[in-house]
Amino acid sequence: MDAEPEQEAKAARRLKFDRVRLLNEEMDRLTVDVDQRAASVANKASFLAVAAGVIIAASVAQLWTVLPWIGVLALGFACVGLLCATVALRPGRRIGLVAQRLADAYLDSELSAAGVEVQLVRRKADVISARESDLIARAQWVAAGSIALLVSVAALTIVFATQILGG
Repeated sequence: MDAEPEQEAKAARRLKFDRVRLLNEEMDRLTVDVDQRAASVANKASFLAVAAGVIIAASVAQLWTVLPWIGVLALGFACVGLLCATVALRPGRRIGLVAQRLADAYLDSELSAAGVEVQLVRRKADVISARESDLIARAQWVAAGSIALLVSVAALTIVFATQILGG
């Protein structure tokens, strides 16, 4: 009869190990997803910076004689768009697992392989959460910059159309 509780304990440990493995694999997939979304936000921020530069160049390429204050407004909003893109593209602190810390924490650890894997899953979850928060903040800067750029384009279009049509 003593073998039965031991078998149940072994089965419970195996189920937990299987859950940890499944979670570990899912964390790896989530990491890839975050990487792809971060690249997308960086690409959008880069586009925003280039577009803002083009609008800034267009704003200062001509002396606007009709509605010059709207031309200045267009320039200002384009600069805000460029600033937002710059903030979104700024280098940040490295968010991720650090190899040396992992080696220091687990190389001489008394934990079993399953115990180490549980800790790694928890650390991966923390890293993914931190990266998600950083990604959301960067995406908000890109969204704000895009709105500023749209306002800038609208203002520049008004000034240009008014100038061409003779005010």
